[in-house]
Amino acid sequence: HANPAPRACGRVSPPPPPPTTTTTMQQTMTGFEKMLLRKGMRINKRLPIKIHDWKIFRGDRVLVRTGPSKGETGRVVACDKYKNRVVVEGVNLRRRLRNGKFVMAEDTIHYSNVNLLDPETGKPTRVKWRFLEDGEKVRIAVKSGAMIPIPDQKEFDPPKKPFNEQKDTGLDLAMKDTYTAAKEAAAAAQEEDEVVVAEEITSKS
Repeated sequence: HANPAPRACGRVSPPPPPPTTTTTMQQTMTGFEKMLLRKGMRINKRLPIKIHDWKIFRGDRVLVRTGPSKGETGRVVACDKYKNRVVVEGVNLRRRLRNGKFVMAEDTIHYSNVNLLDPETGKPTRVKWRFLEDGEKVRIAVKSGAMIPIPDQKEFDPPKKPFNEQKDTGLDLAMKDTYTAAKEAAAAAQEEDEVVVAEEITSKS
């Protein structure tokens, strides 16, 4: 009779898990590719998570919740949606070098560190989006239910340069249709050339 297989004493360890796709991919990668992978992972960690439901606009009155300027209120004068930061007028001042001189200027604050002020109570409140009967999308304060209108954003746009007649082309001249006339002239010239060629062929024959 064949000897039976020996029994394992104690607890049997489970078999090792199969290699994952990432581990297999890293084993087949070159040193340069691994370096690029590590660099890309570091860059992704530094990139902020973009806020898609942005509820704060330039001109809003906000309250700073945390940080050295906690409790201060001001008007938002700039929004950086790529870095999720805002600039509040007169809040979070820092020394900045401007034109060779040190001046006190506003530094950015993270979007999550400010709250909109309720226009009725004057206290910070959360905001939710709602739709009116005509389909307009508006902001509503959660505490009081008051509507918070979006300020006019044209006030914060950079001023446009005045029109210069010597250097700038007028709107009427820029919108003038010059293509149709040129196309008709080219077609007429082509027809004349065809007639001339036909006459030469007829004279030779």
